Amino acid sequence: MKRMLLAVGLVFLAGFVISAGAIKIKSAQAVNGAAVVTGKAGKGAPIFWEGSRVATADDKGQFSFSGLIPSDCVGKLSDGTTTVNVSIKTDHPILDCRPPAPVPQTGQVLSYAVHDDGDERSGIVLPTPRFTDDANGALRDNLTALIWLKNANCAGVEASFQGALDFVASLNATGTMNNVPCGDTSNGSTNQTDWRLPNIKELESLVNYRWVNPAFSDASGTTQGTANDPFSNFQIGSGYWSSTTYAGDSTVAWGINFSGPIYLVNNGNKTFVAFVLAVRGGKDF
Repeated sequence: MKRMLLAVGLVFLAGFVISAGAIKIKSAQAVNGAAVVTGKAGKGAPIFWEGSRVATADDKGQFSFSGLIPSDCVGKLSDGTTTVNVSIKTDHPILDCRPPAPVPQTGQVLSYAVHDDGDERSGIVLPTPRFTDDANGALRDNLTALIWLKNANCAGVEASFQGALDFVASLNATGTMNNVPCGDTSNGSTNQTDWRLPNIKELESLVNYRWVNPAFSDASGTTQGTANDPFSNFQIGSGYWSSTTYAGDSTVAWGINFSGPIYLVNNGNKTFVAFVLAVRGGKDF
């Protein structure tokens, strides 16, 4: 029986998740929008969650930490030797581990009138760092848990709305846009196959209203972004397509010019051209 348990890698026993290695998970719960995990590993072992070091086991091997909830509610935990998948649970009888979508702060910190946005600063505090470069062509947003293709202009050219969709389809099929390699090696050294054109809410989530031209932060979240931080090759002052069609006219789609506000790209006509960002994650199946 013991051999059978080791063979499957992970089993549940007496409230613990037993790994084939030294890691034991006592609890893994969603608490106030964060993954709170406690368990046991080797004495002094480094504890990594989703690739980032979050704790060190004490002299009895005990550890605990609070970390980001992955979009699928399953996170990778490692002690540097053994890696296990940990399912984040919730006591809620209906909802899964992810909290209802919160409204984040805008990023604006200057106040121009009492009780305006810069004065109140209401909303979920923006994380620091805001973005994590996974060093595999992917950029992780620590606010939304969305994963962005780091190269913000892989194709090297603007495209129509349908052309933007086609470029992302090519990224999934061949790892390229316009026959140009996009640098995504995040799927076991090859490209992922579930990239998509972001919807307008996902695209807008990148906007930080503290700055303009460009209206987004650098990777740290504390300084204004540039053409190459946090993304590479970002086309500042130009429009980017979303996948969202304008409800008033199906020949028109929404987009964003990151030098200014949300707008209809080139008056929104889908035959005009704009640049392409690709995103993955965040789907609710």
